[in-house]
Amino acid sequence: MSFHIDFNGQCEEAFAYYARHLGGRVGTLLRVSDAPFAPDPSLPAHSVVHANIRIAGVELAGADLGSENYQPPQGFCILLGLDSEDQVRSAFAALSDGGQVILAPQATFWSRCYAIVTDRFGVPWKLNCGD
Repeated sequence: MSFHIDFNGQCEEAFAYYARHLGGRVGTLLRVSDAPFAPDPSLPAHSVVHANIRIAGVELAGADLGSENYQPPQGFCILLGLDSEDQVRSAFAALSDGGQVILAPQATFWSRCYAIVTDRFGVPWKLNCGD
């Protein structure tokens, strides 16, 4: 299973950020200039039409939309299961930089360390230390 997220012209930047700070690995990254057709004539040539990244077993796909078509993600969070409290705190620090903290890392009755944050790219995350 994977998730597809629309970005407001920041897909490549977001995926590079996730790779650098969350240990993700970018697979495919195709730009408008790579396409044999113009998917959206309003998008600049460097805009991403498809990219994918794997982070801690979660597959994300993404693409850029023109500003007139973009809407921030809503109604879901990416749940990232991590192995340690340190990993949750590290991921939280990276994702909260320029983002919005919903719930700082803390112990819950189901997790030694759990946090919720919306990152600088508008993507909502739940970080869970699994046992």
